[in-house]
Amino acid sequence: MRFVFLALYICVSIVPSYELPPRILVHGGSPVKLGEFGVFASSNKTKLFNLGSTESKYNVTYADLDKCKQFNAINGYNYHSFFKLEDLVNHNLDNETIVNLRLFVVAAKDAHILLSDIDSISSNAQVYEIVIGAGANTFSEIRKQRKKNPLKTKTTKNVLSPIDPLPLRIRITKDGLIEVGIEGQDLPLMSATDKNLTTVQYLSFSSWGATQAKWFYDCPSDTDLITQLGEYDPGDFPMTPREKLIFDLQMNASFDAPKVPTTVEMSKLVFTRVAYNSWKNTLETRFQVKLRWSDIRTTWNPQDYGNITKIIDFFYVWTPTLLAKNEAESQLTFLSASDYLVFTYDGFFEMASKEISTSTFCELKDSFKWPYETNYCELALSSEDAWTPLKMVLKEAILHPNMIQSDWNVISITKHERVNTQELYLHDDGSPRKEIILKLHLKRNNEFYETVLYAPYFMSNVLILVSFWLEGMLRIITNAFGILILVASFLQMSEFIPQTSSPLIFSFFSCTLYFGWICVVLFVLDEWLRVYGPKMAPDSWLARVISYPNLRTVLQLNGGSDYDTLHKKNLEWRDFVKVLDRIVFIIMTGVMVASCFSKI
Repeated sequence: MRFVFLALYICVSIVPSYELPPRILVHGGSPVKLGEFGVFASSNKTKLFNLGSTESKYNVTYADLDKCKQFNAINGYNYHSFFKLEDLVNHNLDNETIVNLRLFVVAAKDAHILLSDIDSISSNAQVYEIVIGAGANTFSEIRKQRKKNPLKTKTTKNVLSPIDPLPLRIRITKDGLIEVGIEGQDLPLMSATDKNLTTVQYLSFSSWGATQAKWFYDCPSDTDLITQLGEYDPGDFPMTPREKLIFDLQMNASFDAPKVPTTVEMSKLVFTRVAYNSWKNTLETRFQVKLRWSDIRTTWNPQDYGNITKIIDFFYVWTPTLLAKNEAESQLTFLSASDYLVFTYDGFFEMASKEISTSTFCELKDSFKWPYETNYCELALSSEDAWTPLKMVLKEAILHPNMIQSDWNVISITKHERVNTQELYLHDDGSPRKEIILKLHLKRNNEFYETVLYAPYFMSNVLILVSFWLEGMLRIITNAFGILILVASFLQMSEFIPQTSSPLIFSFFSCTLYFGWICVVLFVLDEWLRVYGPKMAPDSWLARVISYPNLRTVLQLNGGSDYDTLHKKNLEWRDFVKVLDRIVFIIMTGVMVASCFSKI
């Protein structure tokens, strides 16, 4: 029978029409509420899928899919079709919800859902993007923006299947609770809280890369599934001690911050990426943190629940939200990416985050030491509420052994605490914001620049210096090669050097370029004097200087031993040009040697 189901499903999937025939069944009752005990759970009294004759991985039959509309996402990461929520027949809401969807998806990986306020896409728009089976079907995520700003990330290995439909429930409440669940499971797949709720009016679907995803949406809810928490009687369903504890915790859960002073301790911080862009003055970081705090509102007596003293991965309680200060935009950025939460019966909590991505402003100071500059960048972290200040108890911030860095390396990280009294960053009640400052000492990685720029610089110097000793067109050709290499390196350097820098290497490049042109000018002058040059007056002071034996020996000029008769002859002005030629060669050699010892 399974093969029959697959054959029927494939036949329906390849129908050229955009949607399946609208055989929509509307069921009465109240909408399903995710996160409430008993909604996802099946029992001997409730069968989640009782239509059709064939079961899949999640007990989904063709009859369930036949009740929905279909959309095929085959164009990679592209939200090009939007469906208005109020036009959906089965989008049943109550006084608490703004989104309540039941849908199915068939995909090997990377199933994307977009909930937005408008029927188009924008790179920085505030939307809700839900990704199921991302990272080659290894994790799922709830995001506040497309491809970034995750609210929740959860490991979900092999949750998707290219054959078996995955039944999903998506619910967003007016209080900012976002829940994504799989029908048939007692707890949601993942959930998050967004206190700055975004308006949602449209629904869209997408995939990623070459992956194809078949979506079945606007699906009715089975009457057997419709239930409300107020109608649930624990006596109808026998519960284990753990189930009873989870039920009681949900009944008394609070998403509001404590009203009493509650210090949130940062016990660990690991950087997995540090990328400094000196052109844009931005510091991009990725890191993971571990936080600890106590909340007496979430306690229980272990003896009442089978001596259970610890709960893991239960997110129906308040958890602190970190904020990063971004001076470039004069705002605070929310950083929420809880991955692991454990708390004990006495109200002690410990939370570890997934990778958190930040982008903050960090100006590069003017420097003439390029590419040997250093710079200091700050990452200012704080908590959202005044009553829950962030405290740094970690000994040091750790760099991951396989940390990804840019062309700037992290030399050291120092920790500081500061009270920010700027009006832009005060708490809602007007109180100063306590910040943890991680000061990163960065140094530019100069190995690339030494290879790309310095090797051509020294090669051009050698060619120009050699040209001083050559004659005729060979001198011009050698000098031209040196100048061309120098100019090409100079233009290439302009692509790497920040606009605020005036590096010392500019001076050495300029000097070499001048020497190259002087070499050409002296060659032209020498050739002109060879044909049209007059004789130098005999026994003049200039003739005596040029005829001095030691000078001619040092400058490698002919006739150095004939001083007694040389200056009395009519010397040519070409001899004076030769002297200038040798002097410029010596000066250029000295400049090049100086550049080798000055870390240009």
